[in-house]
Amino acid sequence: MAYAHEIKFFLENEELFAALFDNPPFFCDEFWIKNIKAESLGIKKLPEGLQLGKKYKVQDLGIKPFHTTKPEFEFMDKLAETAWKAGTKIIPGSFLF
Repeated sequence: MAYAHEIKFFLENEELFAALFDNPPFFCDEFWIKNIKAESLGIKKLPEGLQLGKKYKVQDLGIKPFHTTKPEFEFMDKLAETAWKAGTKIIPGSFLF
C-alpha cells in the first residue's frame, strides 16, 4: 500500500502522464510508485504554472494524498490475505479472533 504525496508530469508519445511518488523511507531520496495517464486523474492538460519534469507535492496542488499501489504490492497483499484465510481455517478456535 502506498499514498501519492508527490507528482511529476511528463509527456510520452505526446500524451500527458503523471509519475506518482510516496514519501521516501529514510534510506533513499524518493519512492516511485507508478506512472499513469494524467487523464485518469481527471487532468487533460498540464495545469497552468506547472512544468514538465518537476516534482510537486500533491497538497500544493490542492489534492489530498491518495491511496495508490504498485502491482507488486497488490500481489503481495493478495498473497498475505490468502495465507491469512488459509491459516485461520487450520487453527479452529484460534486466539487470532
